[in-house]
Amino acid sequence: MNEYILAEFSIFYKRIVVIENCLKELIIQKYSHYYGDNAYSILYRYFKTLENNRTTGKVFVKIHNSNKTNSEKLVSSVNNMYLSEILNMFTNSVYLKNKRVKNNFFVNYVETNTTDFQKNQKFLNRFRNSIAHCDIKKYENERKQFIKALIYFENKLNCNPVISISFMKQINLAKKLSVWDILSFIYKIDNTYFNDDKLLILLFDDIALINGYTFASLPQRWSILRQRYKLLEKVKNNKEIESSILNNQNQISFDFN
Repeated sequence: MNEYILAEFSIFYKRIVVIENCLKELIIQKYSHYYGDNAYSILYRYFKTLENNRTTGKVFVKIHNSNKTNSEKLVSSVNNMYLSEILNMFTNSVYLKNKRVKNNFFVNYVETNTTDFQKNQKFLNRFRNSIAHCDIKKYENERKQFIKALIYFENKLNCNPVISISFMKQINLAKKLSVWDILSFIYKIDNTYFNDDKLLILLFDDIALINGYTFASLPQRWSILRQRYKLLEKVKNNKEIESSILNNQNQISFDFN
């Protein structure tokens, strides 16, 4: 496999895993909060359905028949769910008919039984599978939709609080930004990143990949740091930071052409 694609997969897969773990934690927390020790019994109906759809393992049955407490069974069962099974739960009656959990699951209320949610649900799972199965063709063909789905769930779960969903959406749709544009964007959002070269470059790469760069086309470290130095010199000398994405009021504005 192309080493650059592999590096790209690694970067995005880590973010998908964060979403998956966040969803697992929320399922355990929310159902336990509202139903206490009975939470496992409520969700077991769904676990049993998953077991019937799997071809191997009988994982959920083994957990159910174990000597663990209901609380321990809940944690073990949720941690054994695949991402697809977690995402599908949001369109299942075990979630949809449970208003207490449904109304308070996400940071802000999300209607999961909609075309928009289910479209992003589908693409996030396809994104994960294309990485897991090294399906480069699917990844290249659907990359933009995959990234939109990733951003969608990061926003709903508040997994990436550094950059808001509105900015990420704009970055994804905007024309390819220069090194200077991305650095000026980061400086505007949170200039403390300029105090740590490693964190700055990690965030730079994250934004660049969302914007349409591939790992192979990412600027070299020295190139980013040289532009960082020039930007800080302008700040030091009280000069205006000129950028194609900062307007006259120093607000961020993107060109989509």
